Amino acid sequence: MALTRSCVTHTRLTLLLILVALVVVRAPAPASAQGLVESTCPATFEVLHDDRVGQLALTAGPYTITLLNSSTLSCAEASDLFRQFLEDWDGRLPRPWVLEAATGTFRRGTTSTGFRVAKASTPSGGGGGGQHGALACPSYFTVVHDDHIGDFDISAGRYRITLLSAGRISCSQASSLFAQFLQDFDGILTSPWFLDEETGSFMRGSRNIGFRIKPLSGPPPPPDGSAPGGNRCGGTFRVLHNDRIGKLRLPAGPYSITIIKGSSLSCQSASRLFRQFLNAVNGVLPSPWAVNVATGTFTRGRGGGTGFRVKPAG
Repeated sequence: MALTRSCVTHTRLTLLLILVALVVVRAPAPASAQGLVESTCPATFEVLHDDRVGQLALTAGPYTITLLNSSTLSCAEASDLFRQFLEDWDGRLPRPWVLEAATGTFRRGTTSTGFRVAKASTPSGGGGGGQHGALACPSYFTVVHDDHIGDFDISAGRYRITLLSAGRISCSQASSLFAQFLQDFDGILTSPWFLDEETGSFMRGSRNIGFRIKPLSGPPPPPDGSAPGGNRCGGTFRVLHNDRIGKLRLPAGPYSITIIKGSSLSCQSASRLFRQFLNAVNGVLPSPWAVNVATGTFTRGRGGGTGFRVKPAG
């Protein structure tokens, strides 16, 4: 017996509804319905100085770590991830990790994998703990004005310096090196030093030798060092084409001019001198002027107190 068009349509609709029902029944249940239970790690994690991860401010002290799903993340893994996130330079976590600052929750995307941190009243022992900031220098370093090292932007402000290992370099040496790197003209550090922009770490050939910088959080400790002082001139000076002054190569583009500390030069005079030096035949400076190629500093006499520093504008 032949089926009418209405019967066929009704049959197809019935089959479609059955398929939809099967899909709904087989859809995964939410995490809570699957029996996922949060698990608090037995050991606390010690934050040794005030710090922050993005918008999450963390005062020094012990923290409990609670796993959102113990079947996908261990306490040891969560502790190490927390340490890595604390070392992050700009608070932007590596994908797919996201931070819910209001609850102190770190989550791998939209999954149930992650952990939550909360300040503890007292430290506790056990496995899976950790600490951050054990090698932090006791004093802070001041960056006087917005600056950059190559493509790595460093805003004016106070910074904490943390050594990457004990006994390799001192806090005093790290402070001096940071000041030296800030003076670097082209952002290419002298070998074997290199920079990891993700963590703000300066390393000498090995990831275990060097120091890390990070904007200071919490009450400031005593000052220990500062970036090279001086008066940063307003606006920029534009070099119209690739040029050079002696051995100092100057790619075309805008440059900032800073009058070195203690110099009586005005910004107008420094700008005029810079233009004059660029126009010099074969880049030979008029006596007694000299240039430090590594820092882009022009002084009246080598090591003189009168002069200015130029640097490609960030």
